Amino acid sequence: MANPVNLTEGDLNLAASITVNLGFLARNFYDSKTIEVVSAFADFYNSTPNATDSEILTFSGARPRDLDLLLTMLGQREILRDSIFWLDAVAEYLPRTPGTGHILVPVFTVFTILTTVVLGLRLWSRQTIAGGVRGYDWIMVFGYFMTLIYGSSALYHAVNINTASQFWDYSWNEIALQQMFYIILDILYPITALIIKASLLLFYYTLSPARYLKWSVWATFGFTFATAITAVLYSIFKCHPVNYWSEWYTSTCDSNQTIPYLVTGSLMILSDVIIWVLPLPMVMKLQLYRRERIAAIFTFSLGIFACIASIFRLKAVHKYFLTSAGTGKTPIINTWTIVELNLAIICASAPALRALCIKHAPKLLSYGSGNSSDNNSNSDSSMHNERARKNTRSVHGRIIVHHDQIRPSDLASLRSGISRTGSGWSDVEKSVQYSSTSRLGSPV
Repeated sequence: MANPVNLTEGDLNLAASITVNLGFLARNFYDSKTIEVVSAFADFYNSTPNATDSEILTFSGARPRDLDLLLTMLGQREILRDSIFWLDAVAEYLPRTPGTGHILVPVFTVFTILTTVVLGLRLWSRQTIAGGVRGYDWIMVFGYFMTLIYGSSALYHAVNINTASQFWDYSWNEIALQQMFYIILDILYPITALIIKASLLLFYYTLSPARYLKWSVWATFGFTFATAITAVLYSIFKCHPVNYWSEWYTSTCDSNQTIPYLVTGSLMILSDVIIWVLPLPMVMKLQLYRRERIAAIFTFSLGIFACIASIFRLKAVHKYFLTSAGTGKTPIINTWTIVELNLAIICASAPALRALCIKHAPKLLSYGSGNSSDNNSNSDSSMHNERARKNTRSVHGRIIVHHDQIRPSDLASLRSGISRTGSGWSDVEKSVQYSSTSRLGSPV
């Protein structure tokens, strides 16, 4: 049925306010939809037009102080009754749209499978190519499980709670559960993002002994940590008490939550950008062929996709705060959050996947098989230099060492193998020494 002409957006917001306040007041109806509570109150007032406070308390199960506070806010007892009659009369014209939580199911499923596979390949690459799983890898594993916790919580909210898009189609117990999940997800997001970023920064810290990089990593971590903690603390203490839904009338909340959320969200996006571009100047200084340099820059620049997802998430947060009559925007926020966190893990693992491709499927990256073996070498030394030949190749008379395939233990054999090819040692030694300390091509 079409909405009446006079049922404006302001009317819808007023309807939402009446249902929420009446829903909290009527403790005997906490499991009934708030619009059904309005109908029950309308019938009560029709049968008891001059109802006393005692009769209202008996019917609704309200606490005396809650009824007193509500009536004080309204100014007159007649306003409560008239508001109930008005909402009951227009109830059939209120929009009834289903929840949007179903969009979260395929997103969560696809990204969970994809991220699990990528993380597994990353750990395999680290163990078989880079000499073992490092501390920053385990931190990323922790971030992966935190991402699963966030996604599972958001999925439960989408499937079991977010069944409608307006407050009048929820019971008060469902509204209270929604508010609890909002706080949980608000806290989980910055913590999970901080863990993933900490893993990346720790990896950058081990890349090079350059002082500027280490100081940049520390400064970026301090900025990221401060932003995440600020977001967590604001989510927890934006209302007093924290579980404000249990004390609806006596609780106090920040009246303008849009600005803090947008500011902290923008700062988190800024930290994303800083983290993903931080290693690029160092990559530009590496003694690599143009194709190698472009591939390395592209690998580290994949994080831009996670930054784009962060921007869309912030846009969804802003849109949520512009809508006061319903709750349908929350699954959109959760969807973009899941995309952002999973993309961050996937993009951070790109160097490990690249190293894996170079070793096991070189044609995917246009790497040919090694041909740097020396025909004049004897049989005893050929076995000793087998790994050196696999990790080097001759191009126009020069030897190229793939930094993402080399191990520190290969240094001696490479020195021996390179010396017999007639190529100079100094240029290659720089590449091997860099690789042994920084493992640029190792999994992030």
